[in-house]
Amino acid sequence: MNAWFNLFKKEYRMVRTSFLVMLVMLIIGGLWVMYANWHHLGIVLAPASLLFMSALFYPVFYMLAGVYNELRKTPHLWLHCPQPAWMLLSAKLVMALVVMLAMLLVGASFIYLILFSVSELTGIAVKTLALLVTEVGFYLAVAITGVSIYMAAWSSLIAVVTAGARHWLGRYNWLAGIATFIAATWGLGQFYQTWFFAKLTQWGAFNIKPATINQVLPANYSFGGLDIYAGQILVFAGITAAVFALCCWLIDNKVEV
Repeated sequence: MNAWFNLFKKEYRMVRTSFLVMLVMLIIGGLWVMYANWHHLGIVLAPASLLFMSALFYPVFYMLAGVYNELRKTPHLWLHCPQPAWMLLSAKLVMALVVMLAMLLVGASFIYLILFSVSELTGIAVKTLALLVTEVGFYLAVAITGVSIYMAAWSSLIAVVTAGARHWLGRYNWLAGIATFIAATWGLGQFYQTWFFAKLTQWGAFNIKPATINQVLPANYSFGGLDIYAGQILVFAGITAAVFALCCWLIDNKVEV
């Protein structure tokens, strides 16, 4: 555990300055937009929406750039490291998720700041709005985290394959990365549309419905919730784990200095 924590601290030292600068700029910029457009809720929500989208893709690009740059620029440090590849990759992933969660919290703070204005416009109690935002925000954070980890697994594989193909393809090693990207998008997209994938995932249905949603909706409208399959969660979790395991195996056995 101490070895993994040391790797995590290395990742933290590498990103802390850029992360803090980015976070401060986002907070200042978001607060300025909110102050300048306080009576235009659509514009006020823009900083939070931007943060949520940035949080979704941050681990993806962090793993893509971080893994590729270290394997390309300092491969001896990775390949001669006494720790297994899963420690190296998981330390990077956890650091990326920490930054992602910080961005989500800042975005959520912007949402909470406008609840009083929303309450005045709609007549809905601030407490009710806060409960709704908290509940929906929790589900949204879980969804963003899951999707982000899934995409980060594939971006890690793209980085590993691209770096590993340098000895066979030379400066055209980016072709290997493109091939992996196509397999991760178009190839799996075709598989997801098959009857086999539907049979594999469409079981264990359960409904997610915020408890306070009907308190803020018009009386003539009812939200029935969102149906999700446990099979989908388990299959995508398995694919994510398999892709990360493949990355670790490639680094430990196939990537050369």
